[in-house]
Amino acid sequence: MSSKFPQQSHTPAQTIHHSYSMVWIALLGMLTALGPLSIDMYLPALPSMAHQFGVSTGAISTTLPAYFCGLAIGQLIYGPVSDRFGRKPPLYFGLTLFTLASIACIFAAGLEQMQIARIIQALGGCVGMVIVRAAIRDRLSPAQSAKAFSSMVLIMGIAPILAPLLGGWLLIHFSWHSIFTMLAAVGFISLVAIHFGFKETLHQEKRQTLNLKNVFVTYGRLLKDASFRTPALVGSFSYAAMFSYIGAASALLIDHFGVLPQNFGWYFGVNALGVIGMSQVNGRLVGRFHILQLLHAGVILQTISGLWLLGLAVTGLATLPLVMIGLFGVVAAVGLTGANGNALALSQQGHRAGSASALQGALQFALSLVMGLVVHGLMFSILANLALVIVTCAFMSFGFVTLIIMKNKRLAML
Repeated sequence: MSSKFPQQSHTPAQTIHHSYSMVWIALLGMLTALGPLSIDMYLPALPSMAHQFGVSTGAISTTLPAYFCGLAIGQLIYGPVSDRFGRKPPLYFGLTLFTLASIACIFAAGLEQMQIARIIQALGGCVGMVIVRAAIRDRLSPAQSAKAFSSMVLIMGIAPILAPLLGGWLLIHFSWHSIFTMLAAVGFISLVAIHFGFKETLHQEKRQTLNLKNVFVTYGRLLKDASFRTPALVGSFSYAAMFSYIGAASALLIDHFGVLPQNFGWYFGVNALGVIGMSQVNGRLVGRFHILQLLHAGVILQTISGLWLLGLAVTGLATLPLVMIGLFGVVAAVGLTGANGNALALSQQGHRAGSASALQGALQFALSLVMGLVVHGLMFSILANLALVIVTCAFMSFGFVTLIIMKNKRLAML
């Protein structure tokens, strides 16, 4: 089916047509999966951690926004660093830091120590998110990038399914400390894998100079560039809706609906299956539809799902199966908004892909941090709080994608 939207324009220097293997995608997926693993694996353990530290579950849940804080800050650092020194050196540093911080989490004696360790863990773990997006942009065209992101989502989508299940299993047989032991092991394995399996994708002649002024100037120019800013905000608000749910999942499923901690992963994993399925649908449709059309479809799905949840909360008709239907739609929509939002935002940023990737990731987790705090700060039920935040994020995404569509229609008439 031909697209009614104009294709993104590229200069010859920007158009890239390299092939890629699933082994390469699997390696990138493993690097990106560090984030979901670090976020999702310990969610069933929050009540146990709260008991040991002598705080409430709500208090120990602040270690999740702390992790988001580290993700947002770290990506802003790795972006320009990777544009200057290449993609591989930051991976060595970040994965080493992640591994050491995971060990620090094991020996944390209180809430504050755990919060600090989690921030440092995120500062290390987020390196994969930056480098993966930049490496894909280094090698592939926008259409190829969308397909590559979809393939990678399939691989990394296994992480949020297995992570809470593995966390729940470890809780049955060991203490919550074993979860961070596992994360340290994954960090070390990733470090070995990139040493032997990751080849540098940024050639020497394309590397940028690095100084503090240039960093701020580059980020400022990116924020002024509508071809980056608008699709990046679409994806960021969509991700914020999903991560708001992730941050509230323990309170919603375990405390509100009475799901047992050892069964938490099964409910959580159902939604992750939605991301995997939708990402594969997206990969098949990229060649038939413009990526902007697919991005629009994802935003619509998330908006409808958010309104469904809000309706359940307002009417008092919320049951666990009905709520799961709405949550499934919210999370599955990211299979469309994530891959296509990333590809569209980076499509014109070949000369500063690392910085653009970093800023895009920072926007995602900064908004996720804010929205996650809003979920726990509102005075309604946990379901109503979550539904209000999801609807707000979805409406924002819908507004920004509408701006892109209107702009493309105007260009088509010129």
